[in-house]
Amino acid sequence: MRYIKNIQRIGLLLMLPLAFASCTDVWNGHYDVDNQKQVADKSLWEEIASRPELQGFAECLKQHGYDVMLDGDQVYTVFAPQGTMNIEGLSDQKVKDEVLENHIARFAHSANSATRDKDVLMLNEKLVTFTQSGEAYTFGDVALSERNIIAKNGVLHVISSQVPFFYNVWDYLTTSPSYSKICDFMYSFNEYELNEEASVKGPIVNGLQTYVDSVVEIRNELHYLLGMLNDEDSTYTMVLPTNKAWEAAYERIYPYYNFSTKNEERDSLQDLYTKLGIVNDLVFSHTVQVSPEDSLISTSENVFYNPFDYILSDFGSFDDAVVCSNGNVFVVDSLRYFPWDSWHETLKIEAEYTNTHVIKESTTNEYNRTIPFSDPLYSKVSKGSYLELVPAKSSSKTEVDFNVWDVLSASYDIKVVFLPQRLATDKSIGIKPNFIEASLSYIDAKGRTQSQKLAQAKDSLFVDPTRIDTVHVGTFQFPATTYGEETASIKLNVKFAGGSKTTNMSRTMLIDCVIFEPTKE
Repeated sequence: MRYIKNIQRIGLLLMLPLAFASCTDVWNGHYDVDNQKQVADKSLWEEIASRPELQGFAECLKQHGYDVMLDGDQVYTVFAPQGTMNIEGLSDQKVKDEVLENHIARFAHSANSATRDKDVLMLNEKLVTFTQSGEAYTFGDVALSERNIIAKNGVLHVISSQVPFFYNVWDYLTTSPSYSKICDFMYSFNEYELNEEASVKGPIVNGLQTYVDSVVEIRNELHYLLGMLNDEDSTYTMVLPTNKAWEAAYERIYPYYNFSTKNEERDSLQDLYTKLGIVNDLVFSHTVQVSPEDSLISTSENVFYNPFDYILSDFGSFDDAVVCSNGNVFVVDSLRYFPWDSWHETLKIEAEYTNTHVIKESTTNEYNRTIPFSDPLYSKVSKGSYLELVPAKSSSKTEVDFNVWDVLSASYDIKVVFLPQRLATDKSIGIKPNFIEASLSYIDAKGRTQSQKLAQAKDSLFVDPTRIDTVHVGTFQFPATTYGEETASIKLNVKFAGGSKTTNMSRTMLIDCVIFEPTKE
């Protein structure tokens, strides 16, 4: 698995020109430390390589190609640790990201009277605090043994030991093979792009622009879906499943995304949506939590009540989490999520939206209505609006088809929310109940369109005309999912079920919304 640095902090990148300007104010030919101009004849690499106490660091730099970078024209500050480098067991990429680039920063950062708890942005995008206390200086709580060694291309500070790498939540995914499955999945979305504005241009070679110092940014769609887990300025709590938990969750969620055999991409889609279903509610931004001990709101906006009795039942409090630089992590061997709280969500179809329904104009006229703010029902009606269906003729049977998207191959309780008849435009009808039946058009496992009657004429449903009445029209197990489809394959038909001479029923239907609610078993 590749582990490559993230440079997502656009705000800081935009500040780099300003930072460079402030550095050049005191860089006049060579660096000016405490108003004492110094002239250097060595590059940073030459200075490091010449010092016996830095041989371990120098060997590590050379082995990974950083000697060339530190021997160039770009300005850097290096905090060079004395002694042997602690890199045992680390891959080459991790040595670069977690060790070498944890000790190198762009531009010049001197230790002088202006140093006061300064956060230095390192090459690996970590912020490390540079602090002065009296005559002493520390970098990430490690003492400086020697400071302000001026080189031709920057400043060198010698520090007493290696600065520990402090993982953020995104980094932490890479720390153990025990959770390699979620790590591999989430990192597979990485896309690498050159930030031309932040990079330093070199000569044009064969008609192509080259760069002497390139800044590569990583774009990951999951960061925008779940949270910027690599951002040091954000804070998150993450539930991190081990491979054991991942495999069990995969097996549990996989059947919910069973596409019909007619879909040529069914296998890859089922795999992708299953994995997205696993990660959908693992991340919780600290900025939106009101009372996290009582309830946690995921970045997908699902709410989990009493988290330490539920999804975090292996832990006693937030103090039991692994602390990261931008939040904390709970490693779990089991994902204790109820389907209806996470991937098997309730679907709500707003009746009044023009793309959610189709009428038969020969029998039905439609009107989109809005509840007046002064009406007591205003706060109880979804979106404050509803659909009024009126018979085209006095004897016509009103009828409507509702489009339903993103149905999983699972069981739903299907409900239609009706509003009281007092809202009907034609008051001459009086307050009479609706008498309805419902049927469903769906896709079977082979991709064929099938129909199923739910509330039939013999057991048609009465709708209470005096109140908001949520009518359960049926329960249905869908054999195939339509998740992600642009055109709705699922349609719910609702129509007046009375005879042509029915006089004690209202043919006008006032529908707020349709609800497909996961069946709780």
